[in-house]
Amino acid sequence: MAEPERKVSRNPLSRSNPLAPAYICVFLFSAGEQMLHMLVPLYIGIELGARPAVVGTVLAVFAVASLAARFPAGMIYTVDRARALLVVGGVLSAAAFAVAPLVRSPLPFAALMAVDGLGWSIATTAQLAVLVAARPPGLSTASAMGWYSGFNGLGNTVAAAAGGVLADTVGFGPSFLVLAAIPAVATAIMVALMPWGKVTRPVSAGIEEARPRLRGAWRWVAGLPAIVWAGLLVMVYINLMSGVVNAFHPLLAVGAGLTLTQIGILRGVRSWASSTVRLGSGVVFARTDGRWMTTPLVVLGALALMLVPSVASSFLLQIPLFLAAGLSRGLLRVTGSAEAFDGVGDQGRHGMVAALLQGGLDLGKLLGPLLGGFAAELWGLPTMFRVLPLLFLLAYLPIDVAARRGLRRRAPAEQG
Repeated sequence: MAEPERKVSRNPLSRSNPLAPAYICVFLFSAGEQMLHMLVPLYIGIELGARPAVVGTVLAVFAVASLAARFPAGMIYTVDRARALLVVGGVLSAAAFAVAPLVRSPLPFAALMAVDGLGWSIATTAQLAVLVAARPPGLSTASAMGWYSGFNGLGNTVAAAAGGVLADTVGFGPSFLVLAAIPAVATAIMVALMPWGKVTRPVSAGIEEARPRLRGAWRWVAGLPAIVWAGLLVMVYINLMSGVVNAFHPLLAVGAGLTLTQIGILRGVRSWASSTVRLGSGVVFARTDGRWMTTPLVVLGALALMLVPSVASSFLLQIPLFLAAGLSRGLLRVTGSAEAFDGVGDQGRHGMVAALLQGGLDLGKLLGPLLGGFAAELWGLPTMFRVLPLLFLLAYLPIDVAARRGLRRRAPAEQG
């Protein structure tokens, strides 16, 4: 007689929940990375005296390295290789954090950001694919992605406030050293505590053989369902917005008279809103289709960013704008990811889907600071904040409409 299926605990950190170590790892990894990325533009711009275009370029190096590693990481990923990928990624990021205080010019700092980008890419691709593979029966992909995204956002929330206070208290150099231990601890938790023996593997050789090899990989990727590309577009868009805010809001706000602690709190407000809606979104989107919310949320995020320069000197007036930006980012992150994984189905493709989605985030993270830096040089910081979101929005909407039409055409064929 078959053993009855155990009910999944509603507590994401329960000892009986196989995903708990992954959630803790995601929380710590995102907290350490975001604290670093909050301090980097200030360190380069203030301590090293770099111009905005240089700041944007250095930050863009991280995204370039991360994006370059996504497809190789996704292609070689299997459950059996997941622990090795996590260790390699964690070690690279921890090493970059530890060396940062020794660097006193932008060029070698860019090299460190490249190392960190490689580590981040390898580790987070494996984290996301393992999370889906370890999802127990009875827990929907939307719910698992909601908790995953929520703990990612919680890490960002803690990082924003803690990073500002840490830098104000002990300075940049000691802060970088404190951060070096975080990715190492996060990696150790997931590698040691995940129930690896229960993580599902492809049930047939045919699925495993369906994983792409280097030859013909692009043709294989192009054959993915349209829902995956729709999710990719959402990931690119939300990090376009986030990249501009993370790189240049600290410089805009310092120039307007805000303290580092206030800047950190504002960043924390955005992350808090994002993480809060993510944590509840798994339950909501398991019961209702949230795709109709995508376009309004994209517009909301763009408008919030465009209004920031008008209230740059007011800490209080920026709070509702950062709340709106966090709400938009949080919901879009969950819906795009969950739909993409559900649209693929077989686990043999999960590594590449994870790589594409995370690669979309990398691409947005690359374009945001890079374009933002050169636009700020051309127009000034306030005008850059007003113009770039509008340009991003005008570029995104036609692509989104075309993708949704493709999904609607596909639906009758799948039902028939």
